Amino acid sequence: MESAAQAGQPATVASPAAEAPPRERAEVLLSSITDKILRPFGYDAISDLAEQRAQSREQTRSVVVVGEVKRGKSSLVNALVGWRGASPVGVDVTTSTTISFGEATAEQPGGTAQILFPDRTEQIPHAELADWVSCEGAHVTDSRIEELPTRAIVPVAGSRLGDVTVIDTPGVGGLDPSYAVLAEASASQACVLVIVCDATTPLTAPEMAFIDKTGSAVESLIVVVTKTDKNIRRWRQIVDEDRELLVRHLGRQIPVVGVSSLRAVIAAEMAPGPQRDHAEARSGIVELRTLIDSKLAIAEHLPAITGLRTAVEGLRTLATDLRTQIAAITRSGEVIPDLTAQLAELQSLKDHSTQWEQYLQRDLTLIRQHATDDLDRRLDDIRQKWTTRINKNGMAVLRRNPQHFTAEMERDFQAAMAGSVNLFLEQLYTQIVQPRFASEVIWHEISEQVLATLSNRTLETHQVAGKRQGLLDPSMITMGVMGSSMLGGLIGVSAMMGVGAVVGVAWVGFNLGFKAMRAGKTNLLGWLRETIATTKTTTARMLESTLALARPEIVIRYREHVKASIATLQAQIKDAEDTARADKATREKKLTRLQNNLRVVENNITRAESLIAELSTHATPSADAGGDPR
Repeated sequence: MESAAQAGQPATVASPAAEAPPRERAEVLLSSITDKILRPFGYDAISDLAEQRAQSREQTRSVVVVGEVKRGKSSLVNALVGWRGASPVGVDVTTSTTISFGEATAEQPGGTAQILFPDRTEQIPHAELADWVSCEGAHVTDSRIEELPTRAIVPVAGSRLGDVTVIDTPGVGGLDPSYAVLAEASASQACVLVIVCDATTPLTAPEMAFIDKTGSAVESLIVVVTKTDKNIRRWRQIVDEDRELLVRHLGRQIPVVGVSSLRAVIAAEMAPGPQRDHAEARSGIVELRTLIDSKLAIAEHLPAITGLRTAVEGLRTLATDLRTQIAAITRSGEVIPDLTAQLAELQSLKDHSTQWEQYLQRDLTLIRQHATDDLDRRLDDIRQKWTTRINKNGMAVLRRNPQHFTAEMERDFQAAMAGSVNLFLEQLYTQIVQPRFASEVIWHEISEQVLATLSNRTLETHQVAGKRQGLLDPSMITMGVMGSSMLGGLIGVSAMMGVGAVVGVAWVGFNLGFKAMRAGKTNLLGWLRETIATTKTTTARMLESTLALARPEIVIRYREHVKASIATLQAQIKDAEDTARADKATREKKLTRLQNNLRVVENNITRAESLIAELSTHATPSADAGGDPR
């Protein structure tokens, strides 16, 4: 179908200067594609979506700091944000749970801390943080305390890393590979994993094994050699040896930076000026912050990349339509029967809506079953892991730091639920939406509706009663889906299907009831079995209710899609028949215009793909060329 915008000839569009920043050139190109190509051809919805994604500001830029015990993780975190007392440190202080540091806001002012329990968040004075989150804390060691936070958030006024969230992992956890999950970058998130060792010795075997294991999952790795002030003569040699070890064993270049956290926090307390700048530079913290900024820089391009990719999908759809119109002129004898057959197929779908709705119900039931089966498998793995651990180590190890092991159990449940929910959403796209619609706009609308049913929901179970009710009293399990925020940076997020739909990680919050851990192995194993069984039941209910709400949305969208597709095909058939009856000169004029328009569309696809590659890899800027169809 031809619009008024198609009647003219392509006009050349001035390209942004090749030396302009890639993000600026991406904005200019996206504006040119949407305003001068897609909208004039009636592609308003895909244009709106592309512009919306390009303007997204929902990134969670974060730095996850991990390392073995007593390597100086918390001191390095304090040096990064420029506040000596941000994370509890001391000769005998060991962080017992994950702490997230971000910019202070009106809701989360500096000088406070938020401690996260399964069912609530409490704001406390920052001075009391160590009592709640360190192994030696007053509340942590108090046997009368029945519930401790499994995470904490600390707002930092004037953080030297700006809007970057810094995550300090527990010292008691050592180099637990599960912490690397926090640093996996997704389609809308950026993260750097900082691995902390110190200047006393080159990288140890456990440190090398951790880097090797996590390197494939996390692209942005930095190794930091701390305590350089305590080994002034040898720390540079240690840094060089670490670089050589990484290349020799891993076959890749990983940055290694030497930092004196002590000197960095002393410098941060100085008055702004050249003297402070010099002191910070000597400490090594400036080099580390600069390196982190460069690693996170690609995150600034991710919205532009996603917007351009969406626009390219619109251009490809337009190119297909133009090729159909060209074929109607050059091969009308073949094209009209093909279009007529497609129309008959769509008309049949419309006439037999009850049948395809039954198929839809069957497919939705299958993906729900696949997700619940996947969760069963994951929860069985949790049961086996913790049963083996409890039986092998006995209760002495767990009782030594119940807060840490509670958080670790919670993290395992988080990962299990996240995996099953992500599988559910992925199959919803690949098996339900994509085969029926092949439209990014429609998937975006459906996914928004589905996510709205999952977001901010809490399903609570009955209390899990033990044989000795007064002794074992685990609290309710709560489940939900959370979006990205400072907490999102703490937990992590997942991206789905490569179309920019970002889903908050499914989480499971529970109070292990430190009574259970302290009461003995039998009670703890009983609680674990009960919790796994209840998690399975409540997750199945959550997915079932989500499908009940999503199904009508999909049905309505599909009916509208079929109706619109029928109208488009009818218009294409009429246009092809009219063109076949036109005189030779009219056909040739139209053919020339369509071919010119197709060439402009294809040129802009090439331009966009080249710029996407540049934004993704920081490639050398290349000149753009193209135009806009009229």
